[in-house]
Amino acid sequence: MQVSSKIWRVYISYSQDVLDPVSRRVRWEIEDMGVKGVERVKVVQGFRLSGDLREEDVKLLCEELLHDPIVQEYTYFLEGERDIRLDGWVIEVRYKPGVFDSLASSVVEASKIIGVDKLSYVETFTLYVLNGCLDYDKVELIARRCLANPIIHDYKIIPPV
Repeated sequence: MQVSSKIWRVYISYSQDVLDPVSRRVRWEIEDMGVKGVERVKVVQGFRLSGDLREEDVKLLCEELLHDPIVQEYTYFLEGERDIRLDGWVIEVRYKPGVFDSLASSVVEASKIIGVDKLSYVETFTLYVLNGCLDYDKVELIARRCLANPIIHDYKIIPPV
């Protein structure tokens, strides 16, 4: 019997900007660098979940492990089927291959405790969505100097649609 492994993407973000301390800190760091034009920063925690997972499993992981229902919201979907549209410049930051991802490891272990035993692999990443008067050079500078540590992170810049 062949196991059908699926890859689900989960995005976790704060439901209101005023509740998001990470976005406020990032915006302050960008201003401290002297980069002008950033009007809004939204930080989205991303997860790639791999395994023989049903939608019910993914929803349980989101509800019980991955988000705080009081201040955060989540969305999930099968990778390749669709993606949510993030308005603005998007910088995706992830660990380089071989760098230990403690959050991912914790999610795999905790999934077993709540009864999701078919989760085989987790990868985490962070999406930074920037709005304002920006161009590629400014966004690349922000990614390189503020958001990604070149020793342990790779990043990808996705321009606005």
